[in-house]
Amino acid sequence: MRDPESNVLEFIAGCAVDADIYYLAAALGPGHEYYDPDPGPPTRMFVFGRTPKEEWFYHDLQDFQVMSTELVPEEEGGRPRRVLALDFYGQLEDYSRAGATIEYVSAEGADFPGGLTRLRLLGDALFCAGPRGQIYHRGVGGWRQLPTQFATAFCEEDEDESDLDDFDSWLEDFGHLLELGDAPALPRDPMERDAELRRRFADWRAHMTHVREDERFNQLLAEFRVGSVNDLCGTGFADLYAIGSQGLIAHWDGSSWTVPEQATTAELLHACRTDQGRLVLVGMHGTIVTGDISTGFECLQHEVGEGINFNSVCQYKQQVYIGSENGGLYVYSLETGVVEPLLEGIPEELIDATIVDISSVGSVLWVLTPWDLIRFDGTAWQVIVHPDNG
Repeated sequence: MRDPESNVLEFIAGCAVDADIYYLAAALGPGHEYYDPDPGPPTRMFVFGRTPKEEWFYHDLQDFQVMSTELVPEEEGGRPRRVLALDFYGQLEDYSRAGATIEYVSAEGADFPGGLTRLRLLGDALFCAGPRGQIYHRGVGGWRQLPTQFATAFCEEDEDESDLDDFDSWLEDFGHLLELGDAPALPRDPMERDAELRRRFADWRAHMTHVREDERFNQLLAEFRVGSVNDLCGTGFADLYAIGSQGLIAHWDGSSWTVPEQATTAELLHACRTDQGRLVLVGMHGTIVTGDISTGFECLQHEVGEGINFNSVCQYKQQVYIGSENGGLYVYSLETGVVEPLLEGIPEELIDATIVDISSVGSVLWVLTPWDLIRFDGTAWQVIVHPDNG
């Protein structure tokens, strides 16, 4: 396997267009940090085509930090198929043979502080979502934000102030900081030292009591406590699922949200809907959750260790392919319910790889890693290397 340091491009998002075309976003240069408020180099958008010969076409999006891409199929008697690219700060590019347009998702426009990480076309409805529970839907009148107040399990804990009275807990959490900075050194005598620590604890407790009465602080705290939405799934506006932090699963019926009984506290990162209408949700610590709003959700028991973090999922034929971070591909059989790593017959580029995207179109499965695009036709794997990463 080639040295990753030799790669000029880092692929950060992608989606299949058809069995022979794939659309993807690349950062320019290794070590790319695309959450940086100063994006530096542009995101380079590629279209890879296999026929009549393998070719790469690209255009650059200046001041874009592309987080997610999506295919919009051709409309009968209307617009040609097109591909969309969502920027962290709310810009959305609509790209097709007819040209490209750019719009802002949020009404705040360029003043939007950011936080959009997922773009989804569900049925004929377009959505995007991200941290702080944000979900936007584009309807006839344009984009509008859906009402969301997804408090995480962490934030729903009883918020009594007993922690302000616990000297031992305070000392365990902050004791190592008391010798740092310009604070006076603690006395050497044990009794004097204990008295000084308790005096400082009393000062801290008085300060925190005052802070908790501050309206601005409580407003910031409330915003922090809103759970992140990492992915969306479903069939459309009246059948929308949101998943995210602390095992968040919520269902929108077109007018209100229903939160089912919690199946896990692990962060859920990606979702897919099987041909049978069941959802498969994957996330941190090897978590796989299955179900739907009618029957409920449950964690799938399997032999994969908690050290594996799942980050992508897609049905291909009668199996569900699951991508991981630094762990390659896994396969979940819909027939047997068994989950196991995919190790046989795969190219070395997939061994212990980080998976960026898995897309299924017809008889073809596409897999994107940070450095390679890989195509599986049901029989053979093909590793497609961009010339700049060769």
